[in-house]
Amino acid sequence: MRHRRLVPAPLLFALLAGCRAAAAGPAAAVRVELAGGSNPGVYQATADQPACTRDLVGPGSWGVQLTDWKGPKAGLRSLQLVVPAPAQQDQFYLGLVFGDFFTGIAREIETRPASPRPKGNGRVSIEPYPGGATVRVTGVTQDSVAVTATIACTLTQEEQGGSR
Repeated sequence: MRHRRLVPAPLLFALLAGCRAAAAGPAAAVRVELAGGSNPGVYQATADQPACTRDLVGPGSWGVQLTDWKGPKAGLRSLQLVVPAPAQQDQFYLGLVFGDFFTGIAREIETRPASPRPKGNGRVSIEPYPGGATVRVTGVTQDSVAVTATIACTLTQEEQGGSR
C-alpha cells in the first residue's frame, strides 16, 4: 500500500494565502510627472480598492478616483479624472492634489466644453483590456505646469455597482 504525504493544514493555508497575496496587486497604480511650478518631480500612488469606473457620466465614459493616504505626506494624495467620450481626446477633467488635502497643492486641467471654467489643455487616451485599462494624460495647467500621467487600472467598476 502506497502512502501519500499530506501537507499539514497550517502550512497549506499559509502557502495558499501567500499565493493569493502575491498575485493580488493594487487595483490602480498612478505615475505623475510634473515639470514647472512649485512641486516638479515624479510622483507615484496606488489604490487597493477599484479606482476606475466605466460609463461614469454616460455610455463609453471613464472616471478615475484615487486617494492615497498611505504614501508620502508631500506626495500625490488624490487624482480625479473624468473622460466623457474617449474618442474626443482633448475633452477631459484632471484634478491632482499633492500634500495635505485641504492645504496642499492642487493642479487641474479642465477641457470639457460645458465647463464654466476651462483650465489648461491636453489630451487623454484610454487603452482598455480585459479587467482594466491604461489611461494616459498629457497636458499643461493654466499656470504652465506640464503634466504627464499614466494610470494603470487592474480592476474596473461599472457605474451600476457591479465589478468587472
